[in-house]
Amino acid sequence: MEMGCGVWIRDRSKGRTARLTAQTVTPRGSSGAPWAGPAVAYFAKAPRPGSVKTRLCPPLTTEEAAAIYGAFLCRIVVPVPGARTHVFGWPEDELTMIEAHLAPEVRSGGLVLRPQRGDDLWGRMRSCFDELFAAGHAPVVIRNTDSPEVGVETVREAIDRAAPGRVVLGPDFGGGYYLVALCAPCPELFAPVEGGAAAVFTATRERARRLGLEVVELVPRPDVDTYADLLAMWARRVDQG
Repeated sequence: MEMGCGVWIRDRSKGRTARLTAQTVTPRGSSGAPWAGPAVAYFAKAPRPGSVKTRLCPPLTTEEAAAIYGAFLCRIVVPVPGARTHVFGWPEDELTMIEAHLAPEVRSGGLVLRPQRGDDLWGRMRSCFDELFAAGHAPVVIRNTDSPEVGVETVREAIDRAAPGRVVLGPDFGGGYYLVALCAPCPELFAPVEGGAAAVFTATRERARRLGLEVVELVPRPDVDTYADLLAMWARRVDQG
């Protein structure tokens, strides 16, 4: 298994492989001027063995699972045309490990790397939105790093469809969501839900409606949490050639 911006995914029972590599995107300019406008915040973890993608183990080792997540970071975290790229990393003292797994063009292209702040995921999402809105960004998209098949065009669609009084949600196959976009703070939207991870998207959608927000749903996309998810992604990539 290769480290860095590419990883070979192998089905040991069939002896076939498929390669997962970084997306290729050409950003629209980079003047270096103070930025106001859309922002994309990627939520990332340090790819340390035993700390990420543990549901892939077994049959994978913790080192293999960490290598796969590192490849996800390299593929997923890319500039979105017309938006500023931010990475909110966890834990705070391992941001350099996260940065080392990003594509070179991302590291050299005006990336803003910040720590996630908050007692739980919901608090960290509220804090992220607060920080970026306070800096003058709107709309703001938070994007996960568990769904490598979500392309830049989908994130751009979220930016384009975001509007005041509206939340854009991208549901994933596991019951959560791979992105959320807002044009203004809505801290009440982000709170623990009953029913665990499989209920997150439905509960968030209903909470948004109770708060008076219009809900825009993007096309559901797969995430990779389990070994079965990984094999399903591998099969799709083999089918695509």
